[in-house]
Amino acid sequence: MYIAIEGCAHGELDKIYDTIKLIEQKKSIKVEMLICCGDFESIRNRNDLECMAVPAKYRHMQTFWQYYCGKKTAPVLTIFIGGNHEATNYLQELPYGGWVAPNIYYLGYAGVIQYKGLRIGGMSGIFKQHDYAKGHFEKSPYSESTKRSAYHVRQLEVFRLCQIKNPIDVMLSHDWPNGIVNHGDCDTLLRRKKHFAEDVHSNRLGSTPAWKVLHQLRPKYWFSGHLHVKFSAVVHHPASSKEQKNQNTTTKFLALDKCLPRRDFLQVIDVEADVDAADSLMYDAEWLAILKETNQLLSVSPRSGVMPTEGLHEKWDYSVNDDAISNINAMFEEDLKIPENFTPDPELIHHPERHQDRPSQPQCTVNPQTTELCAKLEINDPVMTLLQSQDGDISLNDSSFLTSEHDDPPSMIISNASINPDEIDLDDDDDDDEDSEDKVEQTKSSESFVVVGKIASDGPNLTSTPVSKSGSQCEMSAAKKMKTEPSRLLLDLPAPVFDEQRDEAATNKQGDVPCTEKPNEESPEVIDSSIPPSECQNSLTKKRVFKRRNADAYTANVDDDE
Repeated sequence: MYIAIEGCAHGELDKIYDTIKLIEQKKSIKVEMLICCGDFESIRNRNDLECMAVPAKYRHMQTFWQYYCGKKTAPVLTIFIGGNHEATNYLQELPYGGWVAPNIYYLGYAGVIQYKGLRIGGMSGIFKQHDYAKGHFEKSPYSESTKRSAYHVRQLEVFRLCQIKNPIDVMLSHDWPNGIVNHGDCDTLLRRKKHFAEDVHSNRLGSTPAWKVLHQLRPKYWFSGHLHVKFSAVVHHPASSKEQKNQNTTTKFLALDKCLPRRDFLQVIDVEADVDAADSLMYDAEWLAILKETNQLLSVSPRSGVMPTEGLHEKWDYSVNDDAISNINAMFEEDLKIPENFTPDPELIHHPERHQDRPSQPQCTVNPQTTELCAKLEINDPVMTLLQSQDGDISLNDSSFLTSEHDDPPSMIISNASINPDEIDLDDDDDDDEDSEDKVEQTKSSESFVVVGKIASDGPNLTSTPVSKSGSQCEMSAAKKMKTEPSRLLLDLPAPVFDEQRDEAATNKQGDVPCTEKPNEESPEVIDSSIPPSECQNSLTKKRVFKRRNADAYTANVDDDE
């Protein structure tokens, strides 16, 4: 089964889907799933833009709203996690996951689902130590502080993920697991991103909770975005005892770039799947059982807490047994298919022809998809819990399952002080300062960079070959520990169109820095492509350029930006 992996989408759904379509045509394959590693930007309207943590001058409608209202439909099943540039108010309605548009599914704060036997997990947001031990206390309308803290990873989701015992095939995170750079070609990374050096040498680059989850779950593959550079690595795990269900000893890691010309933003891989399985997303019974088992640990307090710990709490192991999993199957009557119950709200549909003088943050809302799932599992909806804790006269429906013990569960210790207030200042408030030295060349002959690869059961394809303007190739390997000697084929795919005046001004800016690494003898085939802009002139609508956070320039439909 072919699946496409995207780094940071930044709302560029049309370009991503068009690229996948062209790859399918060139290679005569069918991509069955697109996985996005955060910064998806599911912006429905201009009020949602007010909830995105970027300065006002960078808030622009992209193309997701057309998928939300039904003008367009995602041509391939799309799964994504949240990053640090999102419509926080919308995603907060779906803490346990749900459909944000037809055929586009969000994994929630953390989640595990299945598709054709492939077990996919993910954790949304980025790591900041000062918010890690807090509850989910933020709600719209946000302050400038809570607008950012709302997308910071919390210990509850990490604790829940660490209770998983059955093997995971694919894991997603927005920021990289801390320490992953030590398992790949760090020298090449630092040549491309020189400002990473201080954090790499002090071991502060990436998320320590994600690194913990990686070692606990030992997934076959781990994909990330956030740092806007391609990087691959292989993590070797010690052999497991025969009693453990997860016997995997290797995790292949791949981080990808954002959707821009001459960037490694997409890779297509071939993974093993159950060809006889139903062509639909499925809930994961073990994950649902863990949600139910840990329901009492949910906190909506801004104070820091401590998760159940061995030697500190009477109960500290919240993993589930086969009986608990069987109970979930019984509750769902042996049908774990995720219901396609998305319905757009007519009042939230964007109308580009209408001028809105003063968009404002909407009020916090409960999503019916979350209500339905919570009712079935008999667990608490975090948003409903938050509203009830801050507004005593709110009317609750039968699906809220709020209990008197929830607000201060006996298994959690609450303190007023945050644990270790030091934070890692990477791509949060200042987000992409690193891109000042990594500007995209946007000349009339600019090229787009797409990677197509194949991952076989015996190892991943995590290598790429950049194609220069002259057509010469400069080899890159996945990591020093991986040996490959890939065969390559050049594909001619279209690039996004950019403004000619802006293109001319950008000719003197520094592009990607090519580099050379040792070839690898074991990895499967890799196919790279350069995308000349001439092929897509007729397929794209009239464009104009505007400045945007995280990039030199993006394009948008003129009508969408009025």
